[in-house]
Amino acid sequence: MQEYQSQTIKSSAWPEQVVVEARDDIVEISNYLRDVLEELTPFMVTYNNGFNSERTYELLEKHLPEGSISGQKQVLITDIIRLATLFDAETKSGNINLQLKTVTTDMCRRFHVDSYRQRLLCTYLGPGTEWLDHSNVERKALGKGSNENIVKDVTTINRANTFDVMMLKGKKYGKGQLAVVHRSPPIVHHNKTRVLLKIDH
Repeated sequence: MQEYQSQTIKSSAWPEQVVVEARDDIVEISNYLRDVLEELTPFMVTYNNGFNSERTYELLEKHLPEGSISGQKQVLITDIIRLATLFDAETKSGNINLQLKTVTTDMCRRFHVDSYRQRLLCTYLGPGTEWLDHSNVERKALGKGSNENIVKDVTTINRANTFDVMMLKGKKYGKGQLAVVHRSPPIVHHNKTRVLLKIDH
C-alpha cells in the first residue's frame, strides 16, 4: 500500500470557507463505480486515536466488490486513503468517522448547517454538494423549512463538481466562525445516483 504524506491541497480558485481542491474526473474510479454500482453497500469506519490507513485499506479491499477491470478498485481505495490522511492532518483531532455511501434520494434537500466541527465531502459519482456564500444566506430563516427564505439569490447557488474535495465548517468549528450553509443536490427528478465520501471530525 502506498504511504501518504501530509500536505496542503487548498486551491486559490475556490472560496476558502468551502473547497480545498478542484479536481478533474478520475477515469478509473468513474468506470469502476458505474461497473459495480448495483453491488455497492454502505461502508463506515470510526477512529478515535488517529486515522489508520493500513486498516482502512484492508477493510475497503474486503468490503468493495470486484470490478470487471483489474486495479480500478484499488485506485478508488488509494484516493479515499489519501483524502482521509489529509483530513486527519488538517483537523489534528484524531477523531474521524469515514463513510462511503450510495445516495438515491433527495436527502437533506433544504439548505442547512450541521453540528460537526469539520467535514470533508467528495462526490465520486453524480452531481456534487451545493452551498451558499455567506453573503447569500438569510440566517434567521435556517431551520424553518423554506429554501426560498434562506437563499437571497438562487442564481448564485454554488455547486461542487464531481471529484472536487470540499472541507466544510460546521457549527462546532469555533467561536466567531460561520458554519457553511449547504445541501445535497436534488437527484430524484433527474434520475441520478450519487456515490459520496463523507469524513467527519
